[in-house]
Amino acid sequence: TPLSRQEWEHIQQALQDSGGNISAAARLLGMHRRSLQRKLAKRPGRERPLAPDAHG
Repeated sequence: TPLSRQEWEHIQQALQDSGGNISAAARLLGMHRRSLQRKLAKRPGRERPLAPDAHG
């Protein structure tokens, strides 16, 4: 099933809180890292987590 807007916002907040670390975000969300990666893969073309300060 597609991610609801609320679920996507919750995931984005966890990614922000974890500095873009998928493993840490998954722990915050109470799910396995692979489960979070699968959810992220369902949102092609959307924001993808970036490493903090990746541009300089």
